[in-house]
Amino acid sequence: MKGLLLNTLLGLVLGRFGAVWMLAAFVPIVCAELAYGYAVYNLGFGTGIRRGVVLLVCGELAFLIGMLMRPLPGET
Repeated sequence: MKGLLLNTLLGLVLGRFGAVWMLAAFVPIVCAELAYGYAVYNLGFGTGIRRGVVLLVCGELAFLIGMLMRPLPGET
């Protein structure tokens, strides 16, 4: 659950204030979270794949919501 919260908050912030290419930042973050899960919790391969997909999808959807929260060009 901590990983989902981290990816959601990070996605919102990157989507709101970052450029579109910042979406690629989720790949190393998810890799680090999976490595932590393998090392600490001894997750299996199938569990790691499912967890990685869920974390990537959650972060990417939050990124898209963050992009929708950007102000329009005429607003300040």
